[in-house]
Amino acid sequence: MLRCNKPLMSGPGIKLEAGLPYALLSIVLVLVLVQPVKAQSGWVRKKGETFSQLSYAGYTSDTYYNLEGEQVETAEFYQHNLYLYSEYGISEKLSVLMNVPLMRAQGFSTTESVWGIGDLRLDAKYGFFQEVLPIAVSLGVEVPWAKPNRLADNEDGFSSINLPTGDGEWNIHAGLAISQSLHPLPAYVNLSGGYNKRTSFEGQNFKDQWTVNTQLGYQFFDKVWMQVQLGVQQSIEKPESLVSFVRGDGSAFTQYGLNLSYLLNDAWGLGLQYYNNADFIIERVNVYESATLGFSVFFQKDFSQKQ
Repeated sequence: MLRCNKPLMSGPGIKLEAGLPYALLSIVLVLVLVQPVKAQSGWVRKKGETFSQLSYAGYTSDTYYNLEGEQVETAEFYQHNLYLYSEYGISEKLSVLMNVPLMRAQGFSTTESVWGIGDLRLDAKYGFFQEVLPIAVSLGVEVPWAKPNRLADNEDGFSSINLPTGDGEWNIHAGLAISQSLHPLPAYVNLSGGYNKRTSFEGQNFKDQWTVNTQLGYQFFDKVWMQVQLGVQQSIEKPESLVSFVRGDGSAFTQYGLNLSYLLNDAWGLGLQYYNNADFIIERVNVYESATLGFSVFFQKDFSQKQ
């Protein structure tokens, strides 16, 4: 799918109760232009707990890394995304997750903009040893809701380029995450990995991808959480033929990011995110360099508690 490096952030809040970690929040910013390296945590939501987030992120770039890892200067590419993400605790160990781009706008400086909804992703997440060493496994599906082909006319009026807001394929996602509170410090650490089983579209078979991510979170002044994150993504094989960056096939990169979240009260909060890609662990392939700034509003509530 056409993806940027996003999204990074997951689990901005840990509440320490009698020295045991308890996941309050789970900011997950899932954006576009190369499959994002998402941080996941080993904590799951308890029965009746919910978390929802509305987030925006965007970037512009004229620096592209092709399938050989060579840096190429192009016309300026831009992308803007509005995402809705939600979690809900079905039981004490099982949560369901949803993520969908409500709006995606993108184009080059030499083309018109195209707009549309993105593909829908649904996951189930099951937790083990939540009070000792939180571990979670997840399994999800990405549904090709968006239009897989969207032509943007060039400014010359005689040609166009395909800039779809979805990739037209079904994806199966599997993940494993381990978390640990650093109590008595108001901090935690996450280590997670994932596998994206890609399928095909219009006769093109996409290459599967794997990701590994680590994240450190620290709380300041009871209301502010800061997270730093480092992750990598790579395809298991190089594409057999020339592919467009919009499908993300054969993509690879190192990703780093910073997330700040502020709790307005027990239910509402605000977030600020920055992330980018680099070459210092895995070199960039089939991806734009994309320094991305994001903003978010999130809501959380425990509906199992009597009012």
